[in-house]
Amino acid sequence: MKNRIETFRGSEHFRLNHIADSVIAAIAIPGTGSLGNAAIIDLGDTTLVVDTFSTIQAAEDLKAAAEYLTGNPVSYVINTHWHSDHTSGNQVFIPTAQIISTSTTREIMNSFSRDRLTKYKENMDQMYQAIDELEEQIQQETDEKLKREMAWENASDREFMKMLPNLVHSLPTITFDQQMTIHGSNRSIQLITFGGGHTQSDAIVYIPEDKIVVIGDLVLSKHHPVLTHANPQEWLNILEKVELLDVETIVPGHGEVCSLHELHEVKGYITNIMKIVTEAVQSNRSIDEIEVPKEYHDWYFTTYFKTNLSKVHAMITKLED
Repeated sequence: MKNRIETFRGSEHFRLNHIADSVIAAIAIPGTGSLGNAAIIDLGDTTLVVDTFSTIQAAEDLKAAAEYLTGNPVSYVINTHWHSDHTSGNQVFIPTAQIISTSTTREIMNSFSRDRLTKYKENMDQMYQAIDELEEQIQQETDEKLKREMAWENASDREFMKMLPNLVHSLPTITFDQQMTIHGSNRSIQLITFGGGHTQSDAIVYIPEDKIVVIGDLVLSKHHPVLTHANPQEWLNILEKVELLDVETIVPGHGEVCSLHELHEVKGYITNIMKIVTEAVQSNRSIDEIEVPKEYHDWYFTTYFKTNLSKVHAMITKLED
C-alpha cells in the first residue's frame, strides 16, 4: 500500500501515514471535516476501516483511499466509540460494509446519539448563531495558540453543519461484548473492549502480527484527553490492560501516530487532573483558579482543560455528598 499512497489523489481532510504493510493511518487535518483520526487495514482479501470521521465528505475520501490502496471494497467498518467525530461518516460505507461496535456503543447510538442528532437538525439556526458568536470571541482572543485552536474547532463545526441536512444516522449492524476476531487471507485482527473509560464503552483494534493498536480516544497524542463522558479510574484501568498487549505502535483518536510513551502521558494527565482537583476541593479552592500545568502547554484541545476540571470536580463532590 505504501507505493500507492503517493499516487492517491489526496484529501483536504486527512493525511495518509503508512505504518505497516497492512495498516495506513488517516490523520485528521485540523479545521476540516475529519476532526478525529481513522485507519485503513488490509487483511489481504478483506479491507477494514476504523472510524469514519465527522462529515460525509471526509468519509467519502476515506472510502476512496481505502479502495484505492487495497484494491478491495471496504467490507467492515469499526466504530471505536459513539462520538460523532468517529461515526458520522458511517452512511458512506453501507450497504457494502458491515459496521461493528460494542453492544453498549450501539445502544447509545440508537438512543442518545439519535435524539441529539434530531435536536441538531431542529435547531440549526441556533447552532449557526453559536458558531458566529464564537467567531467573534476568536477575533478577540489574545493567546495565539488558543486562537488557532478555536478557529480550527469552529471551522470543523461549520463543516459539520454544512453536511448536517444530508446526514443519515447509521447504526452498527454487528455488535460484540468482549472480543471478536476477523480473519483475512494475510492477517487477522482482534476487536477488544475492556469496558468504558473515555466513553461508556470503548473498543480497540489490535493487530498482533504488526504490534499495532488502533485505540480511538483512549489515547490522544499531544492533545488533552476529553473527560466529558469519561470514567477516569476505569480509563486508567483500561490503559493498564492495553500495556499488557504486545504493542509498539498506536494510532490515537487525535494527534500523530505514537507509541506507549503517549499512552503513559495520557495516564499521567488523568492522574494529575484527579490529584489537582482533589487538592482544590480539600483546600476549598475554586477550580477556576487552576491553570493548565506547564507540561501540557503545547498540547492541543486546550479548551477541554476547564471542562475536564469541572467533570472531575463534579465526580469528587458527588462522592463526598
